[in-house]
Amino acid sequence: MIFGRKRRLRKDLPAIDIRKKPVKGLFGKTKLVPTTKKEQRRMKEKLMKQFPDRYYIDDLHELNSISGKDADLRWIDEIEEMEALFFD
Repeated sequence: MIFGRKRRLRKDLPAIDIRKKPVKGLFGKTKLVPTTKKEQRRMKEKLMKQFPDRYYIDDLHELNSISGKDADLRWIDEIEEMEALFFD
């Protein structure tokens, strides 16, 4: 092929969540704080070099992005699949 193969995103690997970042709190504990879109873009650029075939949970609505609502409710789909497998 002249143009090469298109790199495909893998659904079997877990998505990387970049909606929140760990920050050191007041008394030494770490807490998760929401990131801005600018920070998400920077984090995504760095991670794309290391993991080019992964999906990312973010608020950027790009090709390899998953919205947070879809990721939070994915466990319900997995349970329904298991129930369908065992009870049918």
